[in-house]
Amino acid sequence: MAKEFQYCQWLNNAVRGIFTEIEKCCSNKQEVTEGLLASLHTLFPLQSVTALDLIDHRSVSLLTSPSGRKIYSCLGSLGTPYLISYTGFTCTCPSYRHNLDAEHVWCPHLLAVQLSIAMGIVQQKQVTEDVMKTMLSELVMFDD
Repeated sequence: MAKEFQYCQWLNNAVRGIFTEIEKCCSNKQEVTEGLLASLHTLFPLQSVTALDLIDHRSVSLLTSPSGRKIYSCLGSLGTPYLISYTGFTCTCPSYRHNLDAEHVWCPHLLAVQLSIAMGIVQQKQVTEDVMKTMLSELVMFDD
């Protein structure tokens, strides 16, 4: 258990550092370097390619309701909308549900959300309270 925790902590610190550098590049209107993308690919060999493709298609949206509740939505590669918690640590995709373990804590949609945030390219959309309640219920039921 301690070894898994140390691995997750190391991975989260490495990912946070990469996202911080990507955010710096984008805020300074510079291109994201190949080195940063290579680092991301090293950590997430399967997820990073899909995540970058999702970003190219501007698939990530931040949905907000009049009460201020928030949730992310990311269209999958086949057009299926997946919900991601506002904290960014739960996704409704099958990959997240079936592959989550100490070494695979990120699905392509979680990665796409974090990259979109770092790059400042998240679309903003308003939804009604009823729609938000339905989406939050779906996310909570999925997380059981």
